[in-house]
Amino acid sequence: MNTIKHALLGLCLSVSACLAPLAQAASWVEITDPAVNGFSVGGKNVTYGSVAADTVWVFDGANPSSPQSAADIQSLVSGTFGLPSSGTGSLVIAAQGKLASSKSGSFTVSSSFDYLAIHYGRGELLFHWDSPVAANTSFTIANLPRGLSNFYAFSSVSAVPEPATYGMLLLGLGLVGFAARRRRV
Repeated sequence: MNTIKHALLGLCLSVSACLAPLAQAASWVEITDPAVNGFSVGGKNVTYGSVAADTVWVFDGANPSSPQSAADIQSLVSGTFGLPSSGTGSLVIAAQGKLASSKSGSFTVSSSFDYLAIHYGRGELLFHWDSPVAANTSFTIANLPRGLSNFYAFSSVSAVPEPATYGMLLLGLGLVGFAARRRRV
């Protein structure tokens, strides 16, 4: 009886030792050529569109950030792409949405964005464009190994002020100058 127990214990330990590296094998992988015509994820040729990304990162394994809150995904994208958590170059949510639990899908992002996170099953896709993608762009993705869940589109905070900011600055300086001149008179 002890011999059988020892044999079973030995078998369980050897199977566990073999499976442990497989369980830890999932990690972030950069897709070196993320062309719209496809890249491999979980043995599937995933296609997407309509604008080819400059960089794509894939995590195909245990859920990389649970729960799937906006803050968790924002932190994940910032960490993966080495972005600061605040200030110039940090991220703001441009759009988000739930997706049908299907291996293919399509959605429209109403704001301009340069980072996109798509959650599917137990994996995550992170897309980056060097130039922002225009508002109201339709994005499609097909042939994922598991069903879609949600997406988060992010826009990086720019160091270049908006034209309206310059207008307010000039107006403020004009008012300060007018008040200073009026005091002297």
